[in-house]
Amino acid sequence: MNNLDLILESIKEKAAEEKNQILDEAQKEADQILNEAKEKAAAEVKIIMDGAEKESKLALSNEKLSSSRKARDIKIKAKNELIKEVMEKVLRELKNLDRPAYKRFVLNRLEKFPHSDAEIVLKEGMEYAFNSSELKGLNVSNETTDDGFIIKDNDVIYDNSFSSILDYEKDEIKKIISDALFTKEEIWIEKTS
Repeated sequence: MNNLDLILESIKEKAAEEKNQILDEAQKEADQILNEAKEKAAAEVKIIMDGAEKESKLALSNEKLSSSRKARDIKIKAKNELIKEVMEKVLRELKNLDRPAYKRFVLNRLEKFPHSDAEIVLKEGMEYAFNSSELKGLNVSNETTDDGFIIKDNDVIYDNSFSSILDYEKDEIKKIISDALFTKEEIWIEKTS
C-alpha cells in the first residue's frame, strides 16, 4: 500500500467515525425530540381527559338537577290537578244540596246580614224552604240562581253563589284539600325542592 492509499484509508476511517458519531447524535436528538413529544402529548391528553371528566361530572350533575326539577314539576302538576278535581267535585256537590242542607247554608250566611228589605235570589225551587221571618225581611225574588244565593240591595249585590265563595276562598280551600290529601312531609319536600 502506498502512502496515498494509507491517506485515503485514514480519511475513510475518519469519515466513517464522523458519520457514525453524527448518526448517533442525530439518533439521540431524535429520541430526545420523540420523548419530549410523547411527554407533551401525554400532558395534553391528561389535561383534555381531566377537562372531559370535569365536564361529564358537571353535565351529569346538571342532568340530575334538571331531572329532579322535572319530576318535582310533574308531581306538583299532578297534585294541582287532583286539588282542582276535588274543588270541581265540591262545587258540583254544593250545587246539588238537598233542601235542608241548602236552607242551613242560606240561614248560616244570613246570620251576620243586617235586617233589610233587599231582595234575595234563591236557587230554583228553594223559595218554599223558607218562611219570611227566617229571611230577615228580605223579599224573595222571582229570579233564580244556579247555586247559592244572591242579595240585591239597590245597586249593591252580595254574591253568595258557591262558585263565587269557592273562588274567593280558593287559596284557603286549596290548602285544606292539600293538607287532607298529602302528608306534611310531601308538602314540605315540594316547597323546598
